[in-house]
Amino acid sequence: MTITTVLNPLHIPELLQIVCLHLDKSSLLAGIRVNKTWHDICKPLLWESCSFSADQYNSFHDVFDQNAPLIRTLEAKLRLIGGEVRFVAQHCVNLKALTLRYCRVSPSSLDVLCNGIPRVQYLTFDLCPGVNTTSIAPRLTRLPSLTHLELIAHTQDRGSGDWRENEMALLLTQCLSLEYLKIVGADLSHLHLFAVQRHPTPLRLMKLELVSTFISENALKNLLGKSPNLSNLILLNNSNKNSTIQVIAESGSNLRMLELKNSKSVATSAFDSVFKKCPLLISLGISQTLICDAAISALAHHCTQLRILDLRGCSRITHTAFLELISTLTCLQHLFVGGCKKLKIEAFSGEAPWSCRENLEMLDMTSVGIRPESDKLNGLVCHLRSLPRLRSLLLDEAVSRHPEIVEFLADSTD
Repeated sequence: MTITTVLNPLHIPELLQIVCLHLDKSSLLAGIRVNKTWHDICKPLLWESCSFSADQYNSFHDVFDQNAPLIRTLEAKLRLIGGEVRFVAQHCVNLKALTLRYCRVSPSSLDVLCNGIPRVQYLTFDLCPGVNTTSIAPRLTRLPSLTHLELIAHTQDRGSGDWRENEMALLLTQCLSLEYLKIVGADLSHLHLFAVQRHPTPLRLMKLELVSTFISENALKNLLGKSPNLSNLILLNNSNKNSTIQVIAESGSNLRMLELKNSKSVATSAFDSVFKKCPLLISLGISQTLICDAAISALAHHCTQLRILDLRGCSRITHTAFLELISTLTCLQHLFVGGCKKLKIEAFSGEAPWSCRENLEMLDMTSVGIRPESDKLNGLVCHLRSLPRLRSLLLDEAVSRHPEIVEFLADSTD
């Protein structure tokens, strides 16, 4: 008689580790109680990411203190003073990412905090009243591992003068590992950052995201000129002007990703200069702008490596520019033209094949100028059938009910 023993794969720690990585918090909590092996694997995963508040700490401080070394990502809400600050600074010795939301943190608390979290790489201040460059810049320079910083300012801090020239320059030049900076809501219009321009060494910034900051052209020029590794630039709701775009054209030749959504004060000629001088762009977002066909033509001929292009709401683009675009950009994977009202059926039914047909994966053509009740859609369907990698197609409901589109969608599902 031969006896065969079948080994349960969940008894193998390496396989169990892989399985537990996909469990939610409640399942991990149940897994801790199974046996010692499950306990040893599930417990670090349970505490790796932690949501934290003063009330929770006051009620269960012993549990938090005991498991603090396991915490890698911590999100603290509403209040962080006294004992809670000391908990983070003294016990969370392996903390890599810290997010403070709606926390009013005093300068003395920030001192304690920054002195105790030298390994933190990701730091976010989200709507924390009183947090500005004056309060945080000298303290953040004590974090040698800080690579990602997000500062979302409270609206009541706008215009208070707390975002000062010297402290902003200190933040940029003395946080030596900083690669990603996002600032939302702070008024930076009075900054020039001449000290950044005079700094003897380049900045390490690779991604810069400024939302509703109204940064001045001087500050942007000095910042871009001192950041040779900057590849991603996002300027949203900053009242971007022609002069702003010219600064990007002059100093952004290495950009791979650029987003200038809702820049309605920018002329076609300014966009044209950016496309000519930023040929390495892979992702471009210029939705809700007044860009015209001439700039789209420049885009098609100069930014030939584009993979993601967002033109949603660009109401002046016609089928002439679209056909030139679609027949030139071979690398496009995501194309968004929803809301481009002047794109009639002629834009999508031309006889020339789409040059990106082998790569296009996502296409948004909602609210364009197609009239399904009268337009012939066989040319559009022919192009759609030529896209082997298409996985997301956004259409208006009326268009999606057209018989030829219904047949195409049914064939695609099969």
